[in-house]
Amino acid sequence: MAEARGRVSGLLRTAPHVLVALVVALPICILVWPHLPLMPLPSVAGIGLDRLLLFLVVFAAVFFLLRKLPLLGYGVLVIVLAVVTFRAFQGGHGFRSLFDDYGKMLSSLPQSTNALPEVKELRPFNGAEELRTAMNYIDPVVRSFAVRSATTWFKVEAEEKGDRTLVQAFSIFKVINSSWIYVSDPADGEYFAKASESVPLLAGDCDDHAVLMASCIKAIGGKVRLVRTTGHIYPEMCVGDVKGLQRAVHLIRNELFPEEARRADLYYHTDANGDLWINLDYTRHYPGGEVMNEKIIGILHV
Repeated sequence: MAEARGRVSGLLRTAPHVLVALVVALPICILVWPHLPLMPLPSVAGIGLDRLLLFLVVFAAVFFLLRKLPLLGYGVLVIVLAVVTFRAFQGGHGFRSLFDDYGKMLSSLPQSTNALPEVKELRPFNGAEELRTAMNYIDPVVRSFAVRSATTWFKVEAEEKGDRTLVQAFSIFKVINSSWIYVSDPADGEYFAKASESVPLLAGDCDDHAVLMASCIKAIGGKVRLVRTTGHIYPEMCVGDVKGLQRAVHLIRNELFPEEARRADLYYHTDANGDLWINLDYTRHYPGGEVMNEKIIGILHV
């Protein structure tokens, strides 16, 4: 009986430490996650295994400190709560804002960034010369449309974030993909519309979209390529190395496309030089969406 009471007493003493460690460890992890190196680890319940391992390490560290230095740990917690209470009475960042922020952090948990299989056994890119000719990105009509689209959305973010071209390319994506209407080619052959032809229409088939998207991003200094599958063509944009991808992922999920991509998995290809590329297809409402499940048979750098 005494042993059972002792166990219950121990659990009651431990429970506050566990609760506080959970509350403190999660925001710490969310601040650290964007800076983790990309690792091809599986997901558990939609959460990357690397994130789970980090959370367990941080939780264990916080729990250990609370057990060994309870006065320090809880003293800091009391001070934080006092500051939040004071600011709430002053009309500042109070408990409501704190809970809202915590809810946003929880919603960002089920996210992963997935490496797509390496592209191999490429064939000659059919229609390569016609597509290159169609991408008339220095045409004044295309350049003007590209500049206008690049400055339609995310103007503040483009100035503040230090990666203007990336943010402006995402603005182009949003302008084109929010208006694009699919229209098939003539029944008796394939038709490659020039980018300048598609500007006033914002309509056409997959290769017309890929040509316009690639031309506009190239017109503002971005690096793009076209990917041909067994039945589709879509554009991809280079975001650089791992650090560049992490930056792009943060912008897409948390700042530029939060409604569309907050909980979405994001995908990327890695080329032979180690550069990372994300999908800009019209079939997705945010950059880096899942690509169509078809075999890649050609890549055209433009």
